[in-house]
Amino acid sequence: MTFPPDDIKETVNEIARILRLRKQTLAISEAACGGLISAYIVTVPGASDFYIGGKLLYSLKQRLKLSGWSKDEISNYMGPSEQVALKLARTAKYELGSTFVLSETGFAGPSTNLSIDDEEEEDKSEGKPKEGKSKEKKPKSADVGTVFIGFTGPNGDSSTSKKMGNYERAQLMSDFAKFALEFLLEQLKKS
Repeated sequence: MTFPPDDIKETVNEIARILRLRKQTLAISEAACGGLISAYIVTVPGASDFYIGGKLLYSLKQRLKLSGWSKDEISNYMGPSEQVALKLARTAKYELGSTFVLSETGFAGPSTNLSIDDEEEEDKSEGKPKEGKSKEKKPKSADVGTVFIGFTGPNGDSSTSKKMGNYERAQLMSDFAKFALEFLLEQLKKS
């Protein structure tokens, strides 16, 4: 197995070339990809010339808690969306100080569970919600296999999304990362 695959290697090398030429930096905020986008980026020799780091907040509770969200935003959270991807990108830009930030959020499966406190709310002995807590499920914003990408930089923000279908989780994660990197390259060429 080649890591990254040749098509992704070509994309990240072009991203690196553009950022180095312009003396600009990149940070990544990831969720469903679990760090895969950053892993692809740092396969470029000397990636520290342009890649300053990233955020990987995987659990929903930590993602909301550590991404600059207000209590109202957390309580009204409806799941991954382009709006959420942009919020993640803007927050990472503020925190990390990079020229550009790419963010990703989505559902790689197998579920689309949006319950923030599943483990805390459930009474382990009876499998029922604890007293005073509601196990009401929020409606999902997207299906398994859907990814949302956010991008922010000196010339503004942009976002995109793609529904890829419900198939093997690891392949979805890889496809999400590839889609995100292709979008990043497209945005860098426009900047």
